[in-house]
Amino acid sequence: MNKTISVLCVATAFAFTSLAQAHEDPETGRVSLQAQTSMEIDNDTMRVVLFVEDEDANPARLADSVNKLVADAVKIARTETKVKMKTGRYQTFPVYDKTRIVRWRARSELQLESTEFKSLSDLIGRLQSTMKLGGVDFSVSPEVRKQIEDDLTASAIAEFKRKADLVAQGFGARGYKVKEASVNSDGGAPPMPRPMMAYAKSAVTADAVQAPTVEAGTSRINVSVNGTILLEGL
Repeated sequence: MNKTISVLCVATAFAFTSLAQAHEDPETGRVSLQAQTSMEIDNDTMRVVLFVEDEDANPARLADSVNKLVADAVKIARTETKVKMKTGRYQTFPVYDKTRIVRWRARSELQLESTEFKSLSDLIGRLQSTMKLGGVDFSVSPEVRKQIEDDLTASAIAEFKRKADLVAQGFGARGYKVKEASVNSDGGAPPMPRPMMAYAKSAVTADAVQAPTVEAGTSRINVSVNGTILLEGL
């Protein structure tokens, strides 16, 4: 697993009142701190959107054709146990010639996800004889992301405390108290598959379609600690 860790910490907003005002302000010596840690990690999850899109003057015939193609694709996808599958958006809309409906267009999606890139790539190759590839994206799985965020949080807190000690020593304080702090990470929802140029339908059999070549890349996970300390003994 590729792990490149970087640490950034800055001290800002030194807010000190004069000694003459000290008796009026019990929080003389407030300092705002920020610590940030990050890690570059290999993506281990692949998400794909495949779709069927067709047109017909008869909406019932169109729906029947699209539904059969998706049903066949679902049957094939179920044979690959290492790939998660679910159906996606289903849209039917009219195609106009000026103000008159001349035909109907339908689109139905199939969403696939796996940490086994080869299994998913092979499955895509099997499905591309009847479906088009609508998007591909890579991310870090929730389990791995949680562990990395836990490790980065511990590192960011340790760096925050180290910097707070350094600030207290630099200003001749006997110590400090943490008044408030927040921990933030970029661990949101995984990205949706990126749109890409759709492949045209192929006349060859599914077994003859070559599986796509994939390169997962990496993601950067960041955790930051922001807070305010109160220097003691100034």
